[in-house]
Amino acid sequence: MTEPRSQGRLTPHDIRQVTFPPSRFGSRGYREADVDAFVDLVADVLADRDRAIAREREEVHRVKDWRRAHGMAEQGTRTPSPEEVHLYSRAQLRAEALEARAEQIVVQAEAAAQQRFTEILQRAGEQAKVLGVHATVIRAQLEAQLQRLIQDIHTLGQPIQPDTEMPPPQHLPGTHRIHD
Repeated sequence: MTEPRSQGRLTPHDIRQVTFPPSRFGSRGYREADVDAFVDLVADVLADRDRAIAREREEVHRVKDWRRAHGMAEQGTRTPSPEEVHLYSRAQLRAEALEARAEQIVVQAEAAAQQRFTEILQRAGEQAKVLGVHATVIRAQLEAQLQRLIQDIHTLGQPIQPDTEMPPPQHLPGTHRIHD
């Protein structure tokens, strides 16, 4: 692998310049296309981060320049009033309480979701057992009916002997007998 050329700060260009030796045929290793795709992804993420940082720096400079142009002191040089400190403290306490409540809700939601998942899974298992029993019964019924049909085919396929009486017709399940 070639090493990035920059010292200290890693740039998107540095990441895109890294190369990996191709894996030998039949040996384990990374596919070159996969490594290249990952390198491109990391480089894009770093480029986005660098652009966001640059935009934030520009905004900081713009605000500082505006404050200087309007004769305002640098931020943080005045002492906040007791009302401001009190307001900030209340806001901080409220934010912490909301955060704690949100964490409780997440824990409760995860527990409820896990319980519901377990119930659904258990119900699905029970339904699968019932369906398995139904399938076994239906299969047995079909096999029995198939055996009766095979027997009827063999009976119908035998020649009738002139001195033998014809057997009475058999009643098949699911059919109705007509009474004389």
